[in-house]
Amino acid sequence: MSWLIAILALGVLIALHELGHFWAARAVGMKVVRYSIGMLHPIAKWTSKKSGITYQLGILPLGGFVQIKGMNPFEDGAFEDEDSYQTKPVWKRMLVVVAGPVANLIIAFVVFFGLFVAGAPEPSGEPVIGSAVEGRPAAEAGLREGDRIVEFDGHEITKWNELAAALHAHPEQEVSLLVERGDERFEVKVTPDLIDGIGLIGIDPEMVQVRLGIGQAALASALKCAVIAGGTVMALASLVTGSAGDVQAVGPVGIVRMAAAKIQSDTGQALDLFGFFSMMLCLFNLMPFPALDGGRGTFLLFEAITRRRVNKKVDAMASTVGFILILGLIVVITFKEIFFG
Repeated sequence: MSWLIAILALGVLIALHELGHFWAARAVGMKVVRYSIGMLHPIAKWTSKKSGITYQLGILPLGGFVQIKGMNPFEDGAFEDEDSYQTKPVWKRMLVVVAGPVANLIIAFVVFFGLFVAGAPEPSGEPVIGSAVEGRPAAEAGLREGDRIVEFDGHEITKWNELAAALHAHPEQEVSLLVERGDERFEVKVTPDLIDGIGLIGIDPEMVQVRLGIGQAALASALKCAVIAGGTVMALASLVTGSAGDVQAVGPVGIVRMAAAKIQSDTGQALDLFGFFSMMLCLFNLMPFPALDGGRGTFLLFEAITRRRVNKKVDAMASTVGFILILGLIVVITFKEIFFG
């Protein structure tokens, strides 16, 4: 059931992304031909007599799309009809393109805002163990929830990030931790496992309930969105430069697996992950890559600066090749996640 909920939640995020494009297109006078929740063969559909828009439900719940008249430059009437995408000024086309990512940004902000107001679990930042996974080095060494790590190989530890960085840098090397448990202090020897190139011992940080007022919650939510965006940019840069370390691409299977685990453990954490994935969907689509919103936006920016449209053959070819490359990457990542974990 948790996997089903996770799949539906991811589908909802994509559907709301496409709904952003849908609303923007209608707002600027473009004709929307079709709005699909899910992909592939439609299992149900309905056409509005008033607007002429066909609403459909695809058999594959992951995905969705909005078909806007004239988005395909080779479509009949694309550059002649008044309600076509191609006949609208650049700023209106740009508004439609960015509306999807903006919808995901708004969703992420609203989710984080609601969690901060209601009281959301957040890492305390202290070097205190929130949980130790059974069978992993930490639990095997006797570490447990509530233990505070005060020293790592004789060096003082005051923040969780310091502890994590130190463990990551010592895979398969025995290290000494000075542990504080109540009024007692004692030394523990532990050897981090080597996982994805870094050292891990199977511990999670201490979580605390954070409940804020409306103004503080809005500021904290905006800051959290900005931190996620900044971290994502840095992670992408590390992938490009080859210094990724523990950074790795995650596909649909990995996303659903993480979401299902959070749903089973805690509703607040599941909602927080929902907001995080919405932010990821926003940032992914803003990448200046053909077939993505960012790629189309790049072409529009070129048009706005040069006063010349990108050749429609180049536009169509770039979108097709970009889509194939992205689909291929997703297939490779999914294969790896299914067969190699």
